[in-house]
This record gives sequence, C-alpha cells and structure tokens, in this order.
Amino acid sequence: MKYPKSSLSKDETIVFDVHHHALVLAKPAVILIVYAAVWFVLMIYVGFFRTDWALLAGIILFIVAASYIAWEILSWTHMNLVLTDRRFIYQSGVFTRHSREIPLSKINDVTMLQMVLGRLFGMGDIIIDSGSDSGQWAIFDVPRPGNLKLSMLEGAHAAQNGPAGDRELALEAARTVSREQPTLELPPLPPERPPLYSEIVDQIERLDAMRERGVISGGEFDEAKQGLLARLNREPEE
Repeated sequence: MKYPKSSLSKDETIVFDVHHHALVLAKPAVILIVYAAVWFVLMIYVGFFRTDWALLAGIILFIVAASYIAWEILSWTHMNLVLTDRRFIYQSGVFTRHSREIPLSKINDVTMLQMVLGRLFGMGDIIIDSGSDSGQWAIFDVPRPGNLKLSMLEGAHAAQNGPAGDRELALEAARTVSREQPTLELPPLPPERPPLYSEIVDQIERLDAMRERGVISGGEFDEAKQGLLARLNREPEE
C-alpha cells in the first residue's frame, strides 16, 4: 500500500516510499511453519489427531496461527516510510492511522546502523537527529538504509539552504520573536529617552533574552547588537 498522494501538500513530491524490510515477517512465518511441521508429525507418526476433539483443536490452533501471520502481513503493508522533498513521514495502522513526521529543514544529521545480517539482506536502522524537542528518532528494519540516509541528507541540505529553507527560517524567526517577546516584562521607558534609542535598547534586550534561552548563539547576538548600535550612531545623520 503506497502513501496516498491526497495527503501531500501542493507541489510536494515523493522521493522514497517503502515499508519495513520484508524480513520482519520471518518470525510469524517461522511460527506457522514450525506449528504445521509439528502437527504433521503428530498426525502421521504419533496418531495424536485420530480422535475428533484432538483434530478439531489442531485445526483451531492452525487457524489462529494463520490469522496471526495474516494480521502481521496486513500491518506491514500499512506501514509507510515516506520521504518527500519537504518532510519525512512514518505512518502505520490498519484501522486507526498513526502518523509522525519531521520537516527536512529540522534534520541536523542521520546515522545508519547495519549489522552483518542487515548488510546481507539490505536492511538496517537509521537514527534521525533533529533540532526539535523530540531529539533523536530511531527507525528500525529499514530497506536500503544507505539510500534513505543519503536522500534525507540531500533533502535536508536543500531545504535548509534553498528558497524553501529561507522561508522556513523566516517563519521560525517570526515565531521566535513572538514567543520570546518580553515587552510585558520590561519596565516603562523614561520619557526622555529618544524613540529610536528606546526601540534599539528594547531589541537588544530581546536578543539577549533569546541568547540566554539558547535560541541564538553568542556570535549571532554580538553581530545583531553591533548592527543595532551602528544604526543608532547613524541617527543624527538621518
């Protein structure tokens, strides 16, 4: 089952759309095969199923085991690992759909883990390191993890450095300024302070509050502060 295109944004393109590696179905398949083998041995060589009740119990258990593997296959087909040119999406659930996603502009790094068995079958795990509050996000049993990692890093680089990244950065800056607005926390400004001076001092205090919260770095604070002070020094000329 592919990720529905109706869930995509306008002009959004799918780059990677897969399920977990098919090897995850090995466990339920082995359970069903082992049970069928044991049932066959008991029926042929031991004669355990010669009574009606034993035969009925064996059939019921076989149906239960077959239903279990059928459910596992159905759940597997409804798990999507989707990478678009804007975000990474993990969606699961047969009847109730669960979805988690992260914008590519938020991805800082992607780590791939692949054991010997994974290298043999083309399967591995990836860990996404993001700048969001959720931190790292581990996804297991991914097919072609190297290709997914490379595609995610390329998409993250494009999102953070292209026009879309610029728009996201501008939106985040606007949200940060709104969230960190300390105007209500500041005492009233003396009436003798010039309007431009009051505005610049207010902006520097806001920037300093953002620096203390870790929103911007010390270097970014110093650069912005120097720019504001330079603007103040140019006031008489204007």
